[in-house]
This record gives sequence, C-alpha cells and structure tokens, in this order.
Amino acid sequence: MAQLKATPPVAVAGGKVSGSYEDAGQIAVFKGIPYAKPPIGEWRWKPPQPVAPWEGVREATAYSPTALQLAVGFKTFMGALVEGQGWGAIKTMLVKLMFSVMPSPKESEDCLYLNVRTPALDKGAKLPVMVWIHGGDHTDGSGSDIFYTSNALAQRGVVFVSINYRLGLMGYFAHPQLSEESEHNVSSNYGTLDQIAALRWVQENVSSFGGDPDNVTIFGESAGGESVAHMLTSPLARGLFHKAIMQSPGNSGQMIYLKRPFLHHPAAEALGESFASKFAPAGENQLAALRQVPAAQLYKLYRQEEETFKFLPAIDGYVLEKSPFEAFLDGDQAPVPILLGSNSDEGTLLYALSPTPLVEYENKEIKASDVAGLIRETFGDDSDALFGLYPGLKEGTAAASKAIFGDSMFGAAVHFYALHGAKRSQPVYMYFFTRTPPSPKQTVGAYHAAELTFVHGSRMPLFPVTDADIVLTRAMGDYWTQFAKTGNPNVSSHPEWPVFDPDEKKYMRLGIGADLGATGIERAARYAILQRRRRRQIEQMKGMRAESGELARAGD
Repeated sequence: MAQLKATPPVAVAGGKVSGSYEDAGQIAVFKGIPYAKPPIGEWRWKPPQPVAPWEGVREATAYSPTALQLAVGFKTFMGALVEGQGWGAIKTMLVKLMFSVMPSPKESEDCLYLNVRTPALDKGAKLPVMVWIHGGDHTDGSGSDIFYTSNALAQRGVVFVSINYRLGLMGYFAHPQLSEESEHNVSSNYGTLDQIAALRWVQENVSSFGGDPDNVTIFGESAGGESVAHMLTSPLARGLFHKAIMQSPGNSGQMIYLKRPFLHHPAAEALGESFASKFAPAGENQLAALRQVPAAQLYKLYRQEEETFKFLPAIDGYVLEKSPFEAFLDGDQAPVPILLGSNSDEGTLLYALSPTPLVEYENKEIKASDVAGLIRETFGDDSDALFGLYPGLKEGTAAASKAIFGDSMFGAAVHFYALHGAKRSQPVYMYFFTRTPPSPKQTVGAYHAAELTFVHGSRMPLFPVTDADIVLTRAMGDYWTQFAKTGNPNVSSHPEWPVFDPDEKKYMRLGIGADLGATGIERAARYAILQRRRRRQIEQMKGMRAESGELARAGD
C-alpha cells in the first residue's frame, strides 16, 4: 500500500498535529487528536480537564483507543443482522464467522480523542462543520467505527468531526461521594460532559481545519441521537452548535434521576452505591477504594451483571436539568433548525437483545401470555385501540412486540420532538427511513441503524449494494450536508423535503424508487396513543419535582 502524504502541521489546543491526505489529496484526515486530559487515575469519574500540551508535531495518523466497552450485546445484534439478510445458509455462516474472528479495537480509559476529515486546510475557507456523536446505548461504540470512516461527507464541502466519549461505567457512574466532591453536587454524565468539551474544542480549533465555528451541526444516531437531544436541552451546551440532526433518538436514558427513583429506574446514586459495594465496604473511603480498582476488574463484574447495572445519563439538575421530553414540552430546547427521523423497523434487531414490547420490561422474562396484561397495565383505556393498531399484540406475537417496541422507543419519540420543535417555530424536517435489505427473503426490514451507511456513504464488507442504494445514498448525503450548510436540506436534484407542520403532519420517506418523497405520517394514530402515555410520564416528573421544591426554585 502506498504511503499517504503527510499534511502540514496544524496548530490546535495543546500543540501541533499532522495528519495524512486521502482520496488523491482531496481530503486531509487527522486521527486521534486529544481534546481533553486522559480521565485516568485521580481524574476517573471527574469532568474532562483541559488537554495537556505536548512538544513538537504530534502525528495524528492512527485512531486512538476506544472508550471501554460493555460489548455484551454486540455479537447478538450482529448475529441477528446477518441472519435477517435473507442469504443462503453457507454465506450466512461464513459472514458470521468473519465477524466472530475480527479483531476488537483497543480499549482504554484514556479515550478522549477526536478525528477530523476536511477538504481544506485554510482558515479562510469557513466550511460548515458536522460533529458526529456515535451511538451504542451509551455503553459501546466509537467515533472510528467502520460506519463513520468514509470521506463522503467531507467530499461535499464540510468539515467532518467524530468524537470518542466515556461510556457506561466510566461515563455514567454515579455515587453520593462523587456528588459530594462536585461543586454542583452531582455525579454521572461524564460522557455528556465529554461531548460538550469536544464541542468547545471545535469552537476553539476547527477554523485551523477550514471549518466555520459559527456554522456547526451536531448529529448522531440511537444513543448518539439521544445525546443530540441532551445537547439541545442542556444549558451547558447552549451556543456551541447551530443545527442538530437526531437519527433514531431513543428514550432509554432520559427518565433516570440522580437522587431518586422514577418509574422502573432506581436512583443513579443508589445504583452506583450498589455496584461499589461489590468492591469496597460502605463508608467514607468507598469511592477512594473504588478508584484504585483496575478498570479491567471493574468491567469484568459490569459485563457479568449488565442487566442489573444500567449506567446511563441521569437527570441531575445541572448537566441535564430535566428530561429532554419535558424540556421540549416546555419549549426550553435550543431554538436551532432540527432534522430528525426514525426507521420503519426499529425493533427487529433490538428484540434479539431483549424480547419485550416495552423498554420498561427489558430485564424481565416476558412470555407471550404476559403481553396483553402488561399493555393494559401500562396504557389503560388506550389498550384496546393499541390491540387494533398492532395486530397480534393481544396474543403477544413477536412481530407485534417488535413493532410497538420500535415505535414507542424511537418513532413516537421522534414525532414528539418534531411536534414540540415546530410549535416553537424552529425549522423542523422529519424523515422515515424505509430501505430494507435487497433479498426478498430478508426478515429485518429497515432495521435500527440501517440508515448509517447511507448517511455516511460507507459500506459493510460482503453486504450487497444495488444501483438503487447508490441513488439513495447520494440523496441522503446531499440532504444531510445541505442542511448543515443552510439549515434546509433541500437541493434541486432531489425530491422536495417539506418543513414539518403540526397541522399537515408530513414527513420525508427515505426509500428507493417511488418510496423517496414527502408523504403523510402513516403511523400517526399509533404515535398519538404512545405520546399520551409520554405526557402522563412527564406530568409524573413535574409532580415529583414539585414535591421536592425544584419547580418552585426554577421559577424564582
């Protein structure tokens, strides 16, 4: 393989970096640039600190280690993805074997790095900037995953930045002693603070890569989409970006509170104390002792008992003042243009990880005979309507359980954000991705994360690509980058994408052939019921906060 030509040195916070040119010199690529001090030793479970300076020119030609990964469900997810493609038995077996022997990326607590792809190293270029926040349930993934290593977006005239941030146990662990040592009396959300630190780095440094710090778009998928919702509603991120794209933003981590239980979640601090007790006795030295335990030892237990210990973002009153759902309902989100959407079959692969109709029951064994009772308990008077809208749900069929799981976790959440964003008169563009694998025998549909390769212009080895896929990839890349440039995704070469109107309720179907274009929201009746339930949950949140005096203080 030919040696890639090095870029000239670029000055950033901490020193100078040199990357390499790709695509015949069209794109300059910088990998593994530190944006904060390594969060190790005494800095474990603390907010990110300014990057430590270095001497000379640092080579930025290799990806940094990923954050420590939970990785429990990845093989199950990928196995279900391969099995659902509709291939023959031999190809299915060979592809699964290939994934099973692929080397795992290096993991480390020292993970706060980012990557930049740019078509211009000219401070005067002032190109739009797109900052990617990866998904993975806040427990897995990295900014250097195979989906995100394409230059396709940068080739369209934007500076593309992908980031790593702390995950799971290292990113969202909470403990009363951690809160006590914080000047804001909070813990957890270190991964979210990492994302905010990366956005500050972009503001201070992206002009050196030809980017415009006054035209930054954040975007992400799944937990990354949920993280975008956090950026939209955290006061600490205000002013650090100017547009936002949420791809399949989930709702798993948006109803956990730091200091009190809510719904099916224990208080985050209490969960952390429970985990800490596995390594050190309770008392004033418990946290100090836990910081001395090697990360590998902590993660061994974390992986063994991941169903018990769900370390996810927590509503702490500081980083996340309230749930993003409550913030959008109150009109407290950043008033920037938003592009967002979900896929038509979000639940197919996730059901393999946790066979349940609703995320509340993901850690319970749900039998088909249990489903009707759970739905009636959860939805009350709306239950019969749901049984009609999801044929087979009353009998607990897997197909119906997958469908309502995907809609409640993603589709209805997207619709909620779209409705309340539009009510604040900010431009909102909503999509519904429908492309399924090309085999007529496929069973996964337009599965969770299926849109990633189309957005990023990347491809997974051995997965077939048709001419229709190439057309859709071109359209989606153009829509995404045009939105980053102008706040409006429309380009003359593709079907018109209307602004979301709460009265007309139209979105953009992103599929192949005639399935690419604006249309009415086909699941509006389902979403309406699911959103009534969400409103009830928000009222419970408000009631809980009122009892504690938080609402009264907020109004002072």
